[in-house]
Amino acid sequence: MPTGRSVRLFLAEGTPTGILTAEIVNWTGHVLSAPRTRLETALKRSELKKTGIYILYGAPLDADLPMVYIGEGDDISTRLSSHARDDDKAFWERFIAVTNKDMNLTKAHVKYLEGRLITLLKEAKKSQVTNKTDPNFDRLPEADISDMESFLEQLQLVLPVVGVDFFRKVPSALAGNFGGDSAETPTFTIQHKRKGISAIAKEIEGEFVVLSGSTGDLREAASFYERLKNLREQQLAVGKISKVGDQSFELLEDIAFSSPSAAAVFLFGTSRNGRTDWLVEGKAMNYGEWKEHLLKE
Repeated sequence: MPTGRSVRLFLAEGTPTGILTAEIVNWTGHVLSAPRTRLETALKRSELKKTGIYILYGAPLDADLPMVYIGEGDDISTRLSSHARDDDKAFWERFIAVTNKDMNLTKAHVKYLEGRLITLLKEAKKSQVTNKTDPNFDRLPEADISDMESFLEQLQLVLPVVGVDFFRKVPSALAGNFGGDSAETPTFTIQHKRKGISAIAKEIEGEFVVLSGSTGDLREAASFYERLKNLREQQLAVGKISKVGDQSFELLEDIAFSSPSAAAVFLFGTSRNGRTDWLVEGKAMNYGEWKEHLLKE
C-alpha cells in the first residue's frame, strides 16, 4: 500500500487564485505559488529572500504546450524582479518558488536541483522548456546528492497539488500493483479492425494509461472534442505518437488520460463512451461492468 502523506496548504490572501504556500509534514522544503499579477506582494515575503529555485510558467494562446523556465538564485526575489522586466520571458503567468525552512540550501544545492528539474521537464514532454542552457551540475558530494534527490522526490509530490503537473512522467505500467488496491487492476483492450484501432490500457495511480504500441484512427469527426484534438496534435509534435500511413497513428510512449472515455475519444477521433468501449482482457465484461462489480464487493 502507498504511504499516505499530509500536505499543508495555506491561502496567504484568503483566495485560491492568490498567493499560496504548500509544505509536506516532516519535510524541510517550502513551496510558494503565486500569479504574476501578485508579484509585487509576493516579493515582500521573507521566503523569497532565500536561496532557492523558481519555476516560471504560462500557456500563451498560440502555444500547444505550456512554456516553462527554471532558475535559481541566492535571493529569489531579485531574480523574479529581473524576469518581470525581461521581454524574452513575457510568457509566464504564474511562478513557483522553492526554498528550505532550515535555511540550509546552498548555491551548489540549488544549481543541482535546477539541472535535475530541467532534465525531468524534458523527459516528461509535457511542456516547452525555454531554458537556453542545459546545466548538469555534478560537483556535490555523494551524501549531498542523496539529500537533494530525496528533497526532489518530496517536491514532485507537492507540485501537482499546487497545479504544476508538467514534471511528472506517466506512471509506469511495469510497477505491478496499481493505485494501492489489494489485487492488480486488469488490462483493458479495444479492437476495431475497420478503423485500425488496437489498444491496451491500465488504470495506474488514478489515471487511465494507454500503453505504448497501441494504435488509433487519425480521422477526425465533427464531434471530436477540441481539448483532445489539441492533445493529439501536441503528442504528435513531441514525438509521443507517430503517423502510420494516412489514416492511423501509433503510440510510441504510454499516455495518461483522466478517464477511459477520454482515452477512447483520443483513439477514435470522435465522441465515445469509454466505459463500454474498453473491455476487460480475458473476461466477458467491459470497464463499466468491472467498476460496478467492484462497488458490490
